[in-house]
Amino acid sequence: MRLFATLALFTLALSAQTFRGNIAGIVQDPSGAAVPNAAVKLESPATGLTRAVLANATGDFTIVELPTGKYNISVTHPGFESKKVDNVEVVVSRTTNLTLTLGVATQASLVEVNAQAVTLETTSTALTGVVDTRTVKDLPMNGRDFRQMLKLAPGVNAANNSVNGMRTSGNNYQIDGADNNDAFHNSSAVNQGGVSGIAGTLLPVEAIDQFSIQTNAGADVGRNGGSSVNLVIKSGTNSLHGSVYYFNRNEALAAASPLQPVGAKARAIRNNQYGFSAGGPVLRNRTFFFLTGEGQVAKAANSALATVPSDGWATDARALMATYGIPVNPLATSMLSFWPARTKSAGSGLNNFLNADASDYNSYNGIIKMDHRFNDKHTVSARYFGGTGA
Repeated sequence: MRLFATLALFTLALSAQTFRGNIAGIVQDPSGAAVPNAAVKLESPATGLTRAVLANATGDFTIVELPTGKYNISVTHPGFESKKVDNVEVVVSRTTNLTLTLGVATQASLVEVNAQAVTLETTSTALTGVVDTRTVKDLPMNGRDFRQMLKLAPGVNAANNSVNGMRTSGNNYQIDGADNNDAFHNSSAVNQGGVSGIAGTLLPVEAIDQFSIQTNAGADVGRNGGSSVNLVIKSGTNSLHGSVYYFNRNEALAAASPLQPVGAKARAIRNNQYGFSAGGPVLRNRTFFFLTGEGQVAKAANSALATVPSDGWATDARALMATYGIPVNPLATSMLSFWPARTKSAGSGLNNFLNADASDYNSYNGIIKMDHRFNDKHTVSARYFGGTGA
């Protein structure tokens, strides 16, 4: 049994290895000339978060370290029409770029538009692939293992998740910007293989808001040369939301193993995965909660060939040793008793035994997260992630 728990406290003043996003833009008039000192205000309908900045002398503005989600942006300046852009999406580890054009005002007026999806980032050389919330939710993943989402990014070797030809250990894994690297293998500390490659602790996929892979990360990310893999955990919002789910895998819907005798019944392979999530407000626009729990109970009757000592194997070995006048070691003979009795009838060649023993395992995991906003400059978040598997 393994237990993994992490408790992270942080404020908006974070290091360069951010798990949030930014908005950068320029305010201009219809001729393309800069509109300096325009007032830019951002608001989150989901949490009530607001930010206000002024464009500089060249009309440029930047709003950094924003939680992922959608925002409304309004721009005002004396002598120009006010403009509001709704549903500007901020994604993890990326800057959303906007060009805001203000018309000359003949009377007080407001122009309201919906933001278009940003397909190209022009403020960074980092190659960032983002898996959004809907894809995370709908993507079928065997075993509910988030690492399978790495294969959606360019430059990733689907066989071992290495990036751009680097070693697998070249990936830098983070959860909400916190270190998630195993100190020995330098693999993901969460979801790493336990017995027979089965992960003992699994991060509930339902808890993931966004998932990003920087395959050509900038020097500010540092640590590893392969990629920066960042998971963002969901937070509560002003709206109460949740989910309940159940997935099942059964041998009745599978073909028999090619290693089994022709006509044999498919071996039992059963995987039950179930869980829930819930999030919402404690104090509207101030305090939010999110929690999720997930369980996995599985049974797999493996079909694997192995080379084992048997009566026929021992007889052939004695004959070969006798040919060269080598006596049989009594200790070696007695050690054969450690092997299961059912292997004695196996043949004497390679891969002489078909192992069909059942493998039962389980995994139970959960996350609790609380967010509180004191004001527009100070926010605190606390989370607990625990898991156990056997």
